[in-house]
Amino acid sequence: MKITAVTPIPASVQLGRLPMSFCFVRVETDEGLVGFGEACDSFGATYAGVIAEIVTQALSPLLVGRELVAVEPVVELLKLSTRRRLGDKGVAAQARSAVEIALTDLVAQAAGRSVSEHLGQVRDRVDVYASSTFLDEGPAPFHADLLAPLLERGVRLAKVRIGPEWQQDLRTLAELRGLLPDDLELMIDGSDTFTLPTAVQIAERLGDLGVRWFEEPIPQANRAGIAALAAKSTVPIAYGEHLYGREDFLDALAHDGISVVQPDASTSGGIAEARAVAGLAAYYGARVVPHICAGPIALAANLALAATVHTINLIEYPFFLAPAWDALGAGEKFGIQAIENGSLPVPSGPGLGVSLADDVATRFPYQLPGARISGTVAGVLDRFVGDR
Repeated sequence: MKITAVTPIPASVQLGRLPMSFCFVRVETDEGLVGFGEACDSFGATYAGVIAEIVTQALSPLLVGRELVAVEPVVELLKLSTRRRLGDKGVAAQARSAVEIALTDLVAQAAGRSVSEHLGQVRDRVDVYASSTFLDEGPAPFHADLLAPLLERGVRLAKVRIGPEWQQDLRTLAELRGLLPDDLELMIDGSDTFTLPTAVQIAERLGDLGVRWFEEPIPQANRAGIAALAAKSTVPIAYGEHLYGREDFLDALAHDGISVVQPDASTSGGIAEARAVAGLAAYYGARVVPHICAGPIALAANLALAATVHTINLIEYPFFLAPAWDALGAGEKFGIQAIENGSLPVPSGPGLGVSLADDVATRFPYQLPGARISGTVAGVLDRFVGDR
């Protein structure tokens, strides 16, 4: 089949206190098949318009008119054609991720199989962990109430986020631990906030509470600090949502001492690249738990990733995005009611098993973020500012 059109679709959905943006890609073919992909910038495509322009200006001209038989040669062409101009990381990698997912969707559809069946399915359900909010947003009972609907569906792992007021957050965490079932495992996200001395102190306290991993405690560019923390921490250190491609992950595994890697098919280069990352992680004895914080296409892509890799048995589930998944997606549903015994079913329909609703662009027009900073209150740097 021949690619006839590549169209980015940026959109914004109001979720709670702030709008969250998404960037989808629609790829059409001369056989009438349509594939969908999605990019994630690790808290939704805040600058979805930037990613859309990369797709329009740089990637689409390389794709339209090209025969699509297999995905890998086409994606390799995109990388070779853009790496010296756009680089291999950041928005360039995110845009390529969206295109790779759409092409994978198309090739599986053409074969009459789901993506996971096409790549080699090893499981038909994937366990999820409840990915919740910052501890400073409420007292311990508030957080227990947020997690309760997930626990009722059999979820037995959860993550909460710690911020600059970390001393109070740790007190809230200790109280929350006492409100939750003994068999529920807790993880903590540091959101790139802390200096090394503070991260070491926090990690020690988290070890006392039995926390399973400490995610992104130090800004991801501070690789020496991450390595020093990993050497001192009794809690596994997790990174991955800001790593791009197997080379970036290999460097982090070899030098940073991380023991939980979190690739995201909609960030790290696509489904195939994330599968390659999982293979590297196994060599270093690291656990692989895909990151997810985007729309329904990205979630479906990461479910397919997990369904085709023996060593991936858990994925992130940011339950606050469930209204957006329902509003934006068509096909497989991923809301809380879809969880059974703590797991989601892997879509079995052709391709990804989920597509984009026809009216997304008109019903949810993209809003430029302006001075608003994603993940913050009132558009100011009230988080991610270091120690206090």
